[in-house]
Amino acid sequence: MLKNKIFRIASIVFSPLLILCFIGCSSSNNTASEDDFTVTTNLQGREDALKLLFTEAIYNTITKESRNNTACRESNREALGLSDLPNGQWYYTYDNLIAGMAKMENFGTESDDENTNKLEIAAFLANIAQETGTGVQVDPTYGGPGCFIQEGGGTARDSCSYGGCVNTPGYDTAVLCNEANQYKCPAGDIGWCGRGPHQLSWGVNYQSFGETMGVGSEYRNSPDLLAIYPDKGIAGSIWFWGHEEKSASYPPDIPFKPSAHNVILGEWTPTEFDIACGRTSANLGIITNIINGGIECGPDASAEGLANAEKRVTFFNNMAALMGVTVPDGWAVNCATQRNFANCPSYMDPTKRCGTSWSDANRKCGTYCVTNAECPAGETCYASLSTVPCP
Repeated sequence: MLKNKIFRIASIVFSPLLILCFIGCSSSNNTASEDDFTVTTNLQGREDALKLLFTEAIYNTITKESRNNTACRESNREALGLSDLPNGQWYYTYDNLIAGMAKMENFGTESDDENTNKLEIAAFLANIAQETGTGVQVDPTYGGPGCFIQEGGGTARDSCSYGGCVNTPGYDTAVLCNEANQYKCPAGDIGWCGRGPHQLSWGVNYQSFGETMGVGSEYRNSPDLLAIYPDKGIAGSIWFWGHEEKSASYPPDIPFKPSAHNVILGEWTPTEFDIACGRTSANLGIITNIINGGIECGPDASAEGLANAEKRVTFFNNMAALMGVTVPDGWAVNCATQRNFANCPSYMDPTKRCGTSWSDANRKCGTYCVTNAECPAGETCYASLSTVPCP
C-alpha cells in the first residue's frame, strides 16, 4: 500500500473486482477555502433539469457491471448497519445520484450551453468510475461507477492518515500515527478516510462540507454519516467538485487549487506559475490533478499512477459519446505533463525567497522558491521572510 503525507492509494482484491480508491483531498496546510456551490433552494427543479441531461437509461448503461454486482459491497457493512444488497441497489441508485447532484446549486446546470452541462456530468461520473468503480478488469468501457462507498471498501475506516482521528486529538502527529501505529487510530476510533463516490477525505473537508450544509461539525464528528446516508455521501462529493481551495498563505485571491466546476466552465485561468508547471489550459487533466495529482500527475508519478490518469480519460470519452457530448479539442487529456499543485503551486509565496543567508534573503526581494533547486548558485531557499522588500 502506497502512502505519503497528502495522498494514498488503498487497494484490496475482492474477486472478481479490484478496489482502487483514489483520494481527492486537501492538504492540511491549506485551510482557507471558498465554495462555488451553495445548498439549493429548489431541489425538485434541479432534479428535473438534471434528469433531462442525464437519463436513467444512460445511467443503467454505464452502471451495468456494478449496479447488481455482489462484490460491490462494503467489508464493514454489518458494523455500520449497511444494506447487504450491492451498493448500486441502495446507495448508488439513479434517484439517489440525481438527488445528491441536485443538492448543490449550479452543478451540471449553470451554463447556458447544454453541451457544457453534459460535459460536467460526464467528467464527474468518469472520475467516480476511477475513484470507486469496479475498474477496467470488470468494465473497461465505463469503469463500473457506483460500486464502493469507502476507501478500501471499508478497510481504511480506522486510518489516521487524513488529519488524525475523530476522538483522539493530536493523533495526526508523525510519531503517533505514521510510525508507532502503522497509520491506524486507537482501538475503537475512526478517521477521515475517503467516503462517498469521490472519496471525501481529511477532517478539514468534512468540517467545511458540514458548514456548507448548515450542520457545523456534524460530519467531522461523525464521518460515517457519509457512508450510511447516500444523500449525504453523494452531496459531499458534489461539494468537493465545486470547492475552490484557497491557501492560508499570501496571496489570498489565488486558489491553491481551482474547483473542478470552474475548470469545466472555463472560469479558471492559469497563472504564469501554472503555465511553468505544465498546467497551461483548462482540461480533464487539471481535474485529475485537483483530485489525485500527487499520485497520477507529472514526472514523479508512477507508471501505475499515469495509467490510472489515462483510465479517467477513457471512461470520460466513452461516457461523453454515450451522452452525445461534443468534447472540445485537446480537452480529454491526462496530466502526465502537469506537475502537482502541491509541489508546483499556482503562485510563489513571497515569504519564501533565495539568499546567501536568512538575513540576506529577508532584506531583499530575491528569487521566490519552494526548494533550494530554484535558487541561484550559492543561495538557499529560506522561509518565514518579511514581505516588505517585495512590492
